[in-house]
Amino acid sequence: MDVFFEVQRGPTFCIELGYWDTVLEIKQKIEKYQRIPVSKQTLFFQGKVLQDDHDIEQCAILNNSHLQIISSSPGTDQHRNNNQVLKTEQSPPSNSTEPIINGQDLPVMMARTNNNNNPKKLRVMVLPKSGTMKIPVEVNASDNVGELRKELVKIQQRFQISLPQEGYFFIYKQNVMEDDRSFRWHRVDHGDTIEIFNGSVSGGS
Repeated sequence: MDVFFEVQRGPTFCIELGYWDTVLEIKQKIEKYQRIPVSKQTLFFQGKVLQDDHDIEQCAILNNSHLQIISSSPGTDQHRNNNQVLKTEQSPPSNSTEPIINGQDLPVMMARTNNNNNPKKLRVMVLPKSGTMKIPVEVNASDNVGELRKELVKIQQRFQISLPQEGYFFIYKQNVMEDDRSFRWHRVDHGDTIEIFNGSVSGGS
């Protein structure tokens, strides 16, 4: 898909993106073609800051969408504190509490870097037995594998997944996954592939 990027200074440009690109991967493409370092980029879409670990679908980015790029000035300390307000290169008027991008006011966004209270999120790729397209599913590392079944039921219509009616089990790195064990216990990492196999597993542990 083609997505347009509006910068504070300079012409708008277009980059072809993949349908499953993450925000971080988008920033890497911008760095490649526009030479804006990833660490200096903040992407906005529909007035919201895009998080690096979110993908295009989660951000609701469509073909021909327009995103805004804020690139921080050299020497700007972006980690002065956890509740720092994101600012543009051009400071807004002293009586304004909102940053200005291309002449339009955007809500103030708070950058919070400490999420220790939130469970670790994983985006795993699920590969149906009869399919070739991997389905991205977001789970918590501490969740039991059985939770993946619930997530698949929620998204099966959207992705047109055909779940085996006679039952199925999950395979990770050629090993059968136990539904009552967590993804962390199985050592599943972000971006790993989990396969669906028809049938059921019997026997002790």
